[in-house]
Amino acid sequence: MVAKHKRASHDRALPNPEMAPAQHATFGGSAAEASVRSGGEASDDQLPGLDVRAQSALLREAYEAPHPVEPDVPTASPLLQQRGVLIQWGWRAFKFALGLAVIIFAGIGPAQRLFQLSSVEAIVNARLVSLRAPIDGKIDDAHSAPTIGVEVPKGEFVLRISNSRADRARLDDLQRLIIQLEDERPTIASRLARLKELHEQIFQQARAFQNGRIRELEERAMDLEAQLAAAQATQSEAASTLERTKTLAATGVQTAVAMERAQRDAEVASEMQRSLNHRLFSSQVELDAARRGEYVGDTYNDRPSSLQQADELSIRIAETEAELMSRQQRLAELHTELDRETAHNAELSNAVITSPIDARVWEVLVSPGEEVRKGQDLLRLLDCSGAVVTVTVRESVFDQLRLGDKARFRFSGQTGGHLGTIVRMSGIAAPPDNLAIQPTGLSSGGYRLTVSVPDLASGQCPVGRTGAVTFIASAGSGGVLQSLKNALSFFVPGL
Repeated sequence: MVAKHKRASHDRALPNPEMAPAQHATFGGSAAEASVRSGGEASDDQLPGLDVRAQSALLREAYEAPHPVEPDVPTASPLLQQRGVLIQWGWRAFKFALGLAVIIFAGIGPAQRLFQLSSVEAIVNARLVSLRAPIDGKIDDAHSAPTIGVEVPKGEFVLRISNSRADRARLDDLQRLIIQLEDERPTIASRLARLKELHEQIFQQARAFQNGRIRELEERAMDLEAQLAAAQATQSEAASTLERTKTLAATGVQTAVAMERAQRDAEVASEMQRSLNHRLFSSQVELDAARRGEYVGDTYNDRPSSLQQADELSIRIAETEAELMSRQQRLAELHTELDRETAHNAELSNAVITSPIDARVWEVLVSPGEEVRKGQDLLRLLDCSGAVVTVTVRESVFDQLRLGDKARFRFSGQTGGHLGTIVRMSGIAAPPDNLAIQPTGLSSGGYRLTVSVPDLASGQCPVGRTGAVTFIASAGSGGVLQSLKNALSFFVPGL
């Protein structure tokens, strides 16, 4: 059957024999040329002698020459025909299954990337720490500025600023006041010592006067006691004489005059004794007052002039001591203020710039010997401990993400990834950031994100390296792409 089919196709392809002579006549070739064309045996050396028409006719006859008829092939049995059909269809099914498998396995990666929420551009970024000049001055030439990329540990010296024109007016005033008070203090101390010496002398004089007065009063008291004893003896004698006179007068031996004289003597002796007793008591009171430092009498004041001078000197001594103490306190305050002003002047005259963190020098803005102003930027340090990834994404991806969604960052040319979290979504806006690489320097027109990747903070500070970020959108925020991905994951697990 296959041979018959081929033969019928060949017969349909053969030209009509009746049209052949007409075609040959049309080309206008000779009989010899026709015989050569029909037989197809012309040699190659005869072709150059033919013209264009003869060559065309020769080629047409060679193309339209009848093909040899294939012999008939005996028809196969129906079982063999069915077996051939099964083999043919099995081979086609095998090729189809093989092609489908190749397409599936070769298309998983692109399909997965198609349905993944990925970034347009991602770059490792970090915070910058700016070191500013605390004072006006000049960068010290003795210490050269650090070079870019150098590691600077926390607390390490970086720069020194010197200001020889710092204001010293307050410091000089304090020093003059201190010198003046220190010069006055010895004079006051000397005057105080002299006043104390005079006071001691006058006090000794007053004490000598008191002791003398006490001894005088004691002697006077002893004299009065002696007179009192004599008066007692006289009074006793007068009383006894009066008794005798009364007895004699009663017998008539003594006269009335003698009796009156004896009675008078007895009364005078008694009153004399009473007078001496009062004088002795008065002397004792004055003696007791003198012993207490008090003086009673009609011929002098309650305190003698020496004690009054001692009191005046005591007042002057107290005033001088208070003045000296005030100067000493003032000196102490001035010394304290001088220390503060000295430290302040040192801060205004010299400033040592140290690194506040463990970082790397990112940018050097000054050079040794350069004049700087207070608040001027000197250095910028790269804080690698807070490394983040700045990302730009398409709007369709941005709308499917939320703060706190997980993300995975992969460096360009590497297979491993680092897990992170979205910490900021600024969109098209470009808020000012203190970052080493500004987000505005990324692809224009993108929506901006910031991803915190803790693994990058513990590495070798790969700031500036690029990569790709794939996002894991939270539930309910996937949109159409997430729905398609979920549907395909039913057929392709792990998508």
